[in-house]
Amino acid sequence: MDGDHKNALAIVRHLGKTKNYLIDVVSYQKVSITFYSKYTCRKIVIANPQKDKEKYMEELLKILETNNYLVLIPVSFISFRLCAAHKEKIRQFTCISIAGIDKIEIASSKTATYELARKVGVPCPETMIIRDMKDIENMQVEYPCVIKAPFEMGNNVVSYANSKQEFILKYKQICKTHHFTEILPIVQEYIKGEGFGFFAYYQKGECKNWFVHRRLREYPVSGGASTVAESFCDEKIVEYGKRLLDDLQWDGVAMVEFKQDKASGMYYLMEINAKFWGSLDLALVAGINFPQMMIDEATGNEIETIPFKGKIRFQWILNGDLFHTLEKPSHIHLFIRDLFVAKNDFYFTDIKPNLFQIFYVPVHYYKKLFK
Repeated sequence: MDGDHKNALAIVRHLGKTKNYLIDVVSYQKVSITFYSKYTCRKIVIANPQKDKEKYMEELLKILETNNYLVLIPVSFISFRLCAAHKEKIRQFTCISIAGIDKIEIASSKTATYELARKVGVPCPETMIIRDMKDIENMQVEYPCVIKAPFEMGNNVVSYANSKQEFILKYKQICKTHHFTEILPIVQEYIKGEGFGFFAYYQKGECKNWFVHRRLREYPVSGGASTVAESFCDEKIVEYGKRLLDDLQWDGVAMVEFKQDKASGMYYLMEINAKFWGSLDLALVAGINFPQMMIDEATGNEIETIPFKGKIRFQWILNGDLFHTLEKPSHIHLFIRDLFVAKNDFYFTDIKPNLFQIFYVPVHYYKKLFK
C-alpha cells in the first residue's frame, strides 16, 4: 500500500529482487514513485483516504476479495489506522500483521504516549497540554520550545520558538494551517541533541526483532526525516523501546523515536510511530527485513532473530540529502563524502523511480515557494 511513499519503494525493491513474489502496489495518486519500479506488477489507484475513508476501505476490501493475496502491507499511518480498524474484515481475504486500533490510538496521541512513558518509567520531555487558545498569552514557557501536533498526522507538524512573541505567532499559525480547534498542539521543552530510532517487529506481544539507528542529517534541517543515518546499538534505547511496546502488547512493526540530551546523555522519548518508518532502507540493507517478517508470519514460518551486525550508513540522495545540502551548503563536503562511503537509494538496476525523484526536485521547490 501507499505507493507514493519512499519506504513503500524500499519494500517493493527488497522483496522484488528476491524474485520470490509478485507485488501489486496500491496508491491514491496516479503519479506515485513505486509505480515506476520494475518490481511492481499491477498499479492500482483507489480513493484518497484523507478525503473519503469509507470509499477507500470499500475499494480496498473489493480488491482483496477479488484477488488471492498472501499478505497486505500498509505503509503510511493513515493506512495502518484504517486497516487496524477493519482488521477482521481484511483477515477474511488475506493476512495482515498489525496492532489493534486501541493500541494504535495510544501511540498516535502525544498525551497518551507520554502517559504511557511515565507509567513504564521512560523519560520524556516536559510537556504542556493547552486547553484554550487564550492560555498561550500568559503561559510560562522556557525558550527555545517546541510546538507539536497533538496526534500523528502522517507528516511532520512541528515548529520551534525562541521567544514569547515568536511562540504566540507560530502557535496560532500552526492551529490555522492545520485546523486545530478542539484538540490543540502541545508545547514541549526543547531537547538539544541527536535523534535515534528503535525499530521493532512484534508477534502477539513478543519482540521478535529490533534495530536502532542514529540520525546524522535530516530535512528540514531544523528537524525532520533522516537524510543520512547509521545503524547503532545502545542497550538503554532497546530497553526503553521494548518497555513501551511490551506494555502495549504490540503486533507488527513500530518505531519509537528518542532524542539524546547533549548535556546529560539521557534519552528522552519523542514519539511512537505505529507504521513503517521513512528510514526503512537502512534496516533492510543491514539485513533486518521487516517486510519479510510479515510474510513469514503469514506463512507460518519461524521469524528468525537477527543480531546487530555493526555500523552501516545509508544516504537518501535525491529525496533527502540533496535538499538538506541545498538548505545548508556548508555540508556539501559531507554530502559528497557519503556518496562514496554510504549505501544509498539510487538503483541503476531499477532507475525509473530515481529519474522520477530528479523530476520532483523542481516540483518540491515550486511547492515550497508558492504554497
